[in-house]
Amino acid sequence: MPGPLARAAAIAAAALTAATLMSAPAQAASTTGALMITHVRPNAAGSDTNSNTSLNGEYFVIKNVTTRTVNVGGYVPDITTNTYGRPLPSYNLPAGAVAYVRTGSGTNRYASGAHQIYRGYGRHVLRNDGPNNPDLRLKRPGSADNNTGSGSISTCNWGRAANGTTYRC
Repeated sequence: MPGPLARAAAIAAAALTAATLMSAPAQAASTTGALMITHVRPNAAGSDTNSNTSLNGEYFVIKNVTTRTVNVGGYVPDITTNTYGRPLPSYNLPAGAVAYVRTGSGTNRYASGAHQIYRGYGRHVLRNDGPNNPDLRLKRPGSADNNTGSGSISTCNWGRAANGTTYRC
């Protein structure tokens, strides 16, 4: 049985994780497809620079809500107010798994305890200053990046984004 210090450390770590991932506002997560947006960090910690570290500090999280592996290749993140959403690259996301979809460059893989998918942008693309409804849509493969709801399977709205804050969708 763990001692009081070990239990206290475990409780503190769980509380910190919950606080980081559950910062307000955003709407209840839902999906009409195999993938669901669960969290978003639209404003990387610190100044927005075009360094890869800063770019990868901006991300959204998707979850495979099925009981089978889903290839995320071709799903379209449609960011309200712009039309430069690239389809996601090919990556097999296991049943029930989550993946961090990062703005910058990297190797798509399982690393540091989570699946990582990189979009390869050289600039920040998620809105910091809402409000739009929604700020981000995840669309079925083959859907247009046209700021409409057509093809949407999951959405997220966060309003004005605080520096380095992750919002639950």
